[in-house]
Amino acid sequence: MEWLRPGVIVPLVTPVTTGGLVPEVDLDRLIGRVADDVVALIPGLSTGEGWALDDQQWVAAVAHTVAHARGLPVLAGVQRPGTAEIVARAARAVALGATAVVVPTPSGPEITQDEMYDHYVAVTSAIPAPVIVYHESMVSGNLLDPATLARVSALDQVVAVKDSAGDPEATRALLATSPPVGVWQGHEHLVEHTPGVDGYVLALANLEPRLCARHFAGHADPAELDAACARYRLTEPDWYRHVKAHLCRQGVLSSAATVEES
Repeated sequence: MEWLRPGVIVPLVTPVTTGGLVPEVDLDRLIGRVADDVVALIPGLSTGEGWALDDQQWVAAVAHTVAHARGLPVLAGVQRPGTAEIVARAARAVALGATAVVVPTPSGPEITQDEMYDHYVAVTSAIPAPVIVYHESMVSGNLLDPATLARVSALDQVVAVKDSAGDPEATRALLATSPPVGVWQGHEHLVEHTPGVDGYVLALANLEPRLCARHFAGHADPAELDAACARYRLTEPDWYRHVKAHLCRQGVLSSAATVEES
């Protein structure tokens, strides 16, 4: 992927006013703050409360990110419960100028592995853009097993896996197969346990992009990353709330409101 270099990708928080609007000026300030140390931007994923964004908020988050990307690729997060909804939002993301889309499985633990594979077949068939697999269970409630993930990774338009499954052994096993796609670690506390990934997708990059970049390059003490995660409370279930609060105190965001509070 010549358009996506190894390094740190930032899953942007979504700034919102108490009236529920996504202020463009806040996203511009945030992107300006991190742009020199990251290789791509992801609006609308879990750190951006993608599961809670209504259509207007999601469109604003993607459009403002594209408008202020400073030459960085924009990988639009698409977190909806079903395939048809994901395809619709993914198509809208491409129309808004996103470089690629980041797509989870459908939601619900009753979804079978074959249905997950068919879901990615449908998405890649419908969307004229690269697709990144969002491998997680916190929102969707399910995970691709290794064999299914390998099948999905072989689909023509799939270019990467954002691995937030939380199992470093599975990540290492995936890397051992020399997959035809990039693999990006999505958990700060697991980066030391998954050497060889193509990069990190870390919520911490909203606050400490240079530290994250230094760590990926091998120029930072792992204890620094652990200390930063503890300081910003990134291991808590509402980690995005704490990221927003710190960014607001630093004057980057004009409000620390979450989407649920707006």
